[in-house]
Amino acid sequence: MNTSSTVINFSYFQEQTVTKVNTDNTLPFSLGFSKGGLVAECPWRLKNKRSILLGQADWKSLHSAEQRQQVEALLLGQHIISIQWYEDIGILRITFSNGYALDMFHDSSFLKVGIYMVKTAFLLSRCQGERATIKFQFV
Repeated sequence: MNTSSTVINFSYFQEQTVTKVNTDNTLPFSLGFSKGGLVAECPWRLKNKRSILLGQADWKSLHSAEQRQQVEALLLGQHIISIQWYEDIGILRITFSNGYALDMFHDSSFLKVGIYMVKTAFLLSRCQGERATIKFQFV
């Protein structure tokens, strides 16, 4: 399996600071950046080199309030070090200055998925049976 990242210029988002972490589990996972933000309407996981700290299924659980606050404490004030799109495995990875990585991916051949990074926008969407579609929109 080839896991090399596809060359897409994400430089607008690099070095931005995480200014807000949504902790409401009734809403999609979202982050505010110093110049924009991210909404993940797809499966995701936050991990370090050893393990997964939290994922979308955990986030939606009513029993995960402490974990949601832990995610906020871990990411608030961190800088985006790199963003990579691994097209062949369908993962968008954001790496933060504390060594944690946020992976976003699609896990269904039926449902629509969306990852939105806004201000200078990066939109990744996939519909049933299609390859990932990447759109850039400059605001």
